[in-house]
Amino acid sequence: MAIARDYRQADIDAKDKAMLAYAEKITVRQSDVSERDVAALRDAGWNEVEILDIATLTAYRNFITRIADALGVQLSEDLASLRKDYLDTLMVGKKLL
Repeated sequence: MAIARDYRQADIDAKDKAMLAYAEKITVRQSDVSERDVAALRDAGWNEVEILDIATLTAYRNFITRIADALGVQLSEDLASLRKDYLDTLMVGKKLL
């Protein structure tokens, strides 16, 4: 699935690409997030409640990932039946138990 590899190259609309760019920035360069990033979401068609949802859900996912990483949590074997690209996305560098 192209979106799992690189959302920039995926066949999705500009609105979704703006959301994913914002989520990525919150994840990897959170100290660089500014009002311009929020304005870009508005310009792409997201409303204030949706922007709050995007920020909240992204931050929550990052929180859960960091807790799991800090505790050394790894995905269990019952998830081995998932497609490799999904697994790679979920694993965040971890190996399957």
